[in-house]
Amino acid sequence: MIDYISTTTQLFDCKGTHILPHLGNPDAVYSSGWSKYHLQGCERLAVWVHPNLGMRLEGSISYYWQGNNFSFSNSSFVEAICHINGLLGVDLWKSVLNVFEYGVIMQVKMKPKEYIQHHKDIKKEGLLMNEKPQDRGTFRWWKDGNVSLKMYDAKKNILMKQGEDRRQVIRNSGWEDAGEFLKWECHYIRPECLNKGVGLRLHQLVNSNWDKIIKEDVYLQYKRLLPMKSIIIPENKKDLSTADILALTYAEESINEGRTLDELRKVLYSRINAIPDDVLTKSDKDARKRQVKTLLDKLQESPESKWDLSEKIQEALEAG
Repeated sequence: MIDYISTTTQLFDCKGTHILPHLGNPDAVYSSGWSKYHLQGCERLAVWVHPNLGMRLEGSISYYWQGNNFSFSNSSFVEAICHINGLLGVDLWKSVLNVFEYGVIMQVKMKPKEYIQHHKDIKKEGLLMNEKPQDRGTFRWWKDGNVSLKMYDAKKNILMKQGEDRRQVIRNSGWEDAGEFLKWECHYIRPECLNKGVGLRLHQLVNSNWDKIIKEDVYLQYKRLLPMKSIIIPENKKDLSTADILALTYAEESINEGRTLDELRKVLYSRINAIPDDVLTKSDKDARKRQVKTLLDKLQESPESKWDLSEKIQEALEAG
């Protein structure tokens, strides 16, 4: 679904003032010639006006139109833009896209932070990971010159931003208070990256062919991340001693650094061998190695990552 957009249009009469009466007095006027106004819906949209450069619209269309971004169909987006066109007396559909966001929300089995913390970027993709200290475990993003790829706890976002009246509206769209919801979102810093360097216009976001292209790219952007591998957790508690849990944790970290379990075994054996003989005798070291072998032999690497969201993202995109 489409969320935040920034568009620029030069298609209205810059010498006229037909949009200004509806906007009222500016919120701010800058020496650059830009004046900032707003449109008040459920939430505000910023409207920037310049007598020579045109008009820029910035904000979340879903928040403006319905007060949330849990679910927002293309038909609702079209309805909202047509309404704004009427208010401003401009044709936003012809405006140039500076930035836009497209994302999906999925209901997941585990806490969103588990998925967020178990994804990392593939080095060759050239992405830079970012995470604010206050958001640790609930919001993380990866960025390059074209896109910012966001993964965050949608439930936390709703609880922080929405009052009870709006939460009821979101419940009608499928949100469950006890459920766990994760959002995957692509923030296109340079939308032209989707069009071989040629700028996109707003109407292309809701064109059926372009809708397909964008959805395919949102999926492919996710594939630039690597869901971490995991060790199968034993179902019998006798196989989950403190030593077993330590081995499981260390093994899982190691395989996600590119080591096999056999390579991990050799690393641990080497560490044991490095201990001075006056601390551990050869027989002591051999006993420790047998213990390590016993611990690692019980571990099984999961054939598929339980953190992989590929299927859920694909289903959400197809349903949208």
